[in-house]
Amino acid sequence: NDRLQNSAFWPLGSLLFLFSCLFLFTPCCGRRLICWQAIMNCQAEPECNYAYEHYTRACGPVLNGERRNCPSHCISSLVQLNLTKSGPALEDCSCARDALCLKTKRAIEPCLPRTTSTGCTEARRQCERDQQCSSTMHDYLKHCGKLFSGAVCTNGQQLDTCMCDGTERAICEFVKASMKTLCFDSPPEREESSGWIRTMDPDSDGDDDDPGVDFYQEPESGAVLRAQRCALTLLASILAVLALV
Repeated sequence: NDRLQNSAFWPLGSLLFLFSCLFLFTPCCGRRLICWQAIMNCQAEPECNYAYEHYTRACGPVLNGERRNCPSHCISSLVQLNLTKSGPALEDCSCARDALCLKTKRAIEPCLPRTTSTGCTEARRQCERDQQCSSTMHDYLKHCGKLFSGAVCTNGQQLDTCMCDGTERAICEFVKASMKTLCFDSPPEREESSGWIRTMDPDSDGDDDDPGVDFYQEPESGAVLRAQRCALTLLASILAVLALV
């Protein structure tokens, strides 16, 4: 009798355990996951777990409060994490009353995609859907090559207010940095992320992604200047091709 009772109990117990797991780790009726549940789901997915570990290393100084600005490699790790199946739930999860969780979310918030401004990719697509705007933008890209080469500044302020995003983000950041330096007589600047610019200040407490490396140094010779202009011209050409695709 005891054996029969035990044999009948185990399937029922296993079923109850399975349902309890589903209840704990699956959002019900559209409710957000608690953050510890989202983390456990992510750790159970190899791709998400790998991306999450990379994120904790890349964004460690931001999460610990050692840095106020968000380095580009931290943003890249967030993008990769968001591309996994369980990654988006980490951003949308609820901290409930977990003070450490709330502190972490506040710290990483500047690194998350901005929603208060239109991204450059979407702004370009909207422009391309309008015939007049599309024609003007293509003319701009065609006739403003000297702007990107550093030879002269032309009227290129049209795309200065949007935010760099999407697959064109790296090219967009180079172009906007050139516009800031050449068009508006601004001091050399470095782009933190998604179109937000911070002036290079020797007294600033924020470090570069790679301390000691200045990506906008004054050229030491004419050959270096020509090489930089050639690189910017190439980037402008790539941007023009992407706009026509």
